Amino acid sequence: MPTPLVFRLGYVALNVTDPQRTAEDTCNIAGTRISGQDGGRIMLTSNRRRAEMILYPSDANNLRRVGLEAVTPDAVDEVRDRARAAGLRILSERPSLDCIDKGVTFLTSEGHAIEVHTPMPMDQPLRYHGPGVHPRFLDHVNFAAIDPVTFSKELGAATGMLLTERTSGYEIMWMRAADGRHHTLAAVKGNSGVHHISWEFENFDGLKRIADSLGIEERRVVWGPGRHGAGDNLFLYYVDSAGFLIECIAEMEVIQDLDMPTRVADPGENLSNWKVVNQWGALPSLEWIQHFSPCCGVDEHDDLLQLA
Repeated sequence: MPTPLVFRLGYVALNVTDPQRTAEDTCNIAGTRISGQDGGRIMLTSNRRRAEMILYPSDANNLRRVGLEAVTPDAVDEVRDRARAAGLRILSERPSLDCIDKGVTFLTSEGHAIEVHTPMPMDQPLRYHGPGVHPRFLDHVNFAAIDPVTFSKELGAATGMLLTERTSGYEIMWMRAADGRHHTLAAVKGNSGVHHISWEFENFDGLKRIADSLGIEERRVVWGPGRHGAGDNLFLYYVDSAGFLIECIAEMEVIQDLDMPTRVADPGENLSNWKVVNQWGALPSLEWIQHFSPCCGVDEHDDLLQLA
């Protein structure tokens, strides 16, 4: 089994109508901090990396793109070549941020923009003041796709990511990178876009603090706390001020075997198999099942297109 060309999640870029409010909400609830501001764009991080979440001012709230950290600089070139060979559109062969040395951005056939790039600079303080408990890092993104089968094949072809687990009808599929975490990217069957974005915390205490922080603002948890069957991780979900579904997790399963066969699970009717979706028993809320945020249009990637 070949090794994945990407090591872990690099960043998530979002278009939002109110970057300041979204940044404030992410700091107050998720416990991140602002690491940079430039021309209305705001960068957020929870560790030494320059940026994990990037907010761009826009007329609508949607997913701009997702960054994946390449295992080596040469892997960026290989992803470019493999994406082309798979018939995927290359949006840009230059990095999206000045602080990144090398990057290539391609589009899935459903329009999800994914940049594979060299690592973010590790130039931020490890410890920082701020409200709430602080995450360890931004750990995964769960897309939404009309055709998760094709989505998984395209990601595998371009990046070498491995299909860790899927449900019997591809209602949900989970893919892992070279760091072995159960999933770095996943997809639920639905409209093309994003379902949720996830921060990882040290332990269950972090999830309790998130729930308490939401209560201060008279907001509520959408689903959780619980423990997923797929990934075996603790979880809790809420909706942020820009309408994105945010997951907070701890204790994600790590898989060392590159040759492990893909697991196939029966999700039950309407995700009713509690052993897969939540080992603690409480099934997902209708709000969780129906949640969806769109991807932006290709013409909104002006920071890439003008120099592509």
